Amino acid sequence: MKRARAALILAAAAAPLLAQEPAPVYQTSPSSFSFHLDTLLRQEWTEDIMLSATEFADDSRQRFQARPRLEFGRGRFKLGVGGDFNYSSDENVEPPPLLLRDNYDSRDARLDLAFARVEPVGWLRLEGGRFEMPVRLTEMIWDRDLRPQGAALTLAKRADDGVERFSLTALGARGSHVFEDDDVKMLIVSGQATFTGQADSSLQLVGSFVAWDDVNGIEAMIRRQNTRVLGELVEDYRVVDLQLRIRPAFDPPMQLVADYGWNTAVDEQNKGLWLAAAIGSLQTTRARVEYTFAKVDKDATLAAYATDDFFWATGWLGHRGELAFKTSQKSSLHVVGQVQRFKDSPRVDEQDHWVKRLRLDMRFSY
Repeated sequence: MKRARAALILAAAAAPLLAQEPAPVYQTSPSSFSFHLDTLLRQEWTEDIMLSATEFADDSRQRFQARPRLEFGRGRFKLGVGGDFNYSSDENVEPPPLLLRDNYDSRDARLDLAFARVEPVGWLRLEGGRFEMPVRLTEMIWDRDLRPQGAALTLAKRADDGVERFSLTALGARGSHVFEDDDVKMLIVSGQATFTGQADSSLQLVGSFVAWDDVNGIEAMIRRQNTRVLGELVEDYRVVDLQLRIRPAFDPPMQLVADYGWNTAVDEQNKGLWLAAAIGSLQTTRARVEYTFAKVDKDATLAAYATDDFFWATGWLGHRGELAFKTSQKSSLHVVGQVQRFKDSPRVDEQDHWVKRLRLDMRFSY
């Protein structure tokens, strides 16, 4: 009954807005100043959480997030600043938990973005501060809600239509997490090549090397499923990540993604596989359907920076399906269902136990 009431509330919120989700990349404004606002309304249910061999629990919660952003651009130079405001039905850090599964403070207001970006010539881009991740990584490696704090340099060769055909990015950052991690250093080197065919079909290859140092500088409650001894992380993380993205010349549009990563610093429990397929695009169609399969070993990557939208960041195997609908030019409704199991759990009886989650998201972008 609670689930039905929450669905009706979201549907009522969507009803006056019927039409379309915006493109994920903001369009250039003719004005030197531009203001953007992204908001999220979420209802989430998680079932069959294993507490012990004989005890299970269900959980439900609601979340509101607002991310306003102000940008100033002139020529090849841009400045930006933005905030992140969250209010949820749960208080996920009060009292401080032994293990926090979220990459956000459920009741918090904080600086989200503060960056400068310059393109002195067409093939060179420099940015510094706290900015959106410029490297194309899947959620297996990087949670899209997190922001690297540091500097990045990108060299790119573009075609006549402005599309980047080849690019090379180097990024150095620290303090990228919502919680305490200022001592952790991250280095990324990534190359990308895009090949186009007939009727807008394309094939994209992305290769990245991601390394973290001083990993025990991470707040203890977000060290998560990586190998630990007496609460301390004991492995190094030097991750090679290879992606293949294919866009066939189909109508409606389709995208296939295969991402394989491994932590070269350890010999066991060090691989990750992420496979996804999407049909439709909310930029050009009324709806999109997407499926994701992932199998991520316990030490495949540093768990604190992987997505928190799955119940675990590493050490799990699972399936996720999503139906997304345009509800206006500035909004969309997303229905997400997933099942997964903690395959690398230290408790043997949990390794074959499936946890279920259902999520309703209403997203707005102005």
